[in-house]
Amino acid sequence: MRKQVTMKDVAQQMDVSIVSVSKALSGKEGVSEELRKKIIDKAREMGYAAGGKKKEAVGVNAALIISERYVSERSFYVQIYQKMIMGLSEKGFIGILEIVKKENEEKGILPATVLSGTVQQAVIIGEMHSAFLDKMLESGVRIVFFDFLNEEYDVDAIVSDNINGGYLLTRMLVKNGYQKIGFVGDYRATRSILDRFMGYMKYLLAKDRRMEPSWVLPDRDTEGEYVEVALPLQDMPEAFVCNNDEAACRLIDTLGRAGYRVPQDIAVTGYDDYASRETAGLKLTTWHVNVDEMIRLCIQLIEARTSDPGYRLGTVTVTGQMVQGQTAGKWEK
Repeated sequence: MRKQVTMKDVAQQMDVSIVSVSKALSGKEGVSEELRKKIIDKAREMGYAAGGKKKEAVGVNAALIISERYVSERSFYVQIYQKMIMGLSEKGFIGILEIVKKENEEKGILPATVLSGTVQQAVIIGEMHSAFLDKMLESGVRIVFFDFLNEEYDVDAIVSDNINGGYLLTRMLVKNGYQKIGFVGDYRATRSILDRFMGYMKYLLAKDRRMEPSWVLPDRDTEGEYVEVALPLQDMPEAFVCNNDEAACRLIDTLGRAGYRVPQDIAVTGYDDYASRETAGLKLTTWHVNVDEMIRLCIQLIEARTSDPGYRLGTVTVTGQMVQGQTAGKWEK
């Protein structure tokens, strides 16, 4: 029996990507007319579907791509994915989750849905390695960055107002009477954490407040995995701004084991406001990221691109708001 000719076979003969072959044979944008003609001619020559075309299978409108290092049972991004899938479905779109393994991210190995040409658009949720982003751009799939911005790429992005959030959390703590304020998070890990740290620093610098390097506490290792925060042995801060809710909850546990009470001894704030986090019986004081609005804008962008592939949104910053819990109010003794 004669072996059926596939797009992969045509791509290998032409020394191009499967995505390029898919676009050429389906009449989509993303390849030059000259290359399109060559691919169609080669496909005919090889016997790939009469006329060089093949009935196109139902594709995936959007792949939601997340690095495995962001995924856990309590992951903020898992909740974003769940909401985004529901929102896409309501609009009649098909969405699929792609979790990228660490080694694939670092080597720039793309998910099968992208390589097969069945994906029209991709939402990259959370910052990823440049090797992976480079390959995504080369694939021709239209991309949007969600909850992060990378200035090295000319890609539409939807982000929360991280600098302002870090600034206002720090301001709130000062207004509540705290003078010695630290930060928990590795600002080299992601641009979102860096922006939140910059907001914290911006307030302290603008108001000429005391800052100490020993008050900035990393909460993860070089692989991005959470580690227990090493508390200062001397000159302990009175309050901490944490880069996210998970870090805040972990810090409160660490403080408890060290004999500190929250908020009686030390105040703690989180960031994100997901799942109405509570720890040690206390509702977390945090910054609410308006995920619903961010998702609405993302789906709106996907919808606009289906009718106008060249549509651009640019970078959109979505504001959030303070959520006053029980972990950062000045304790009345």
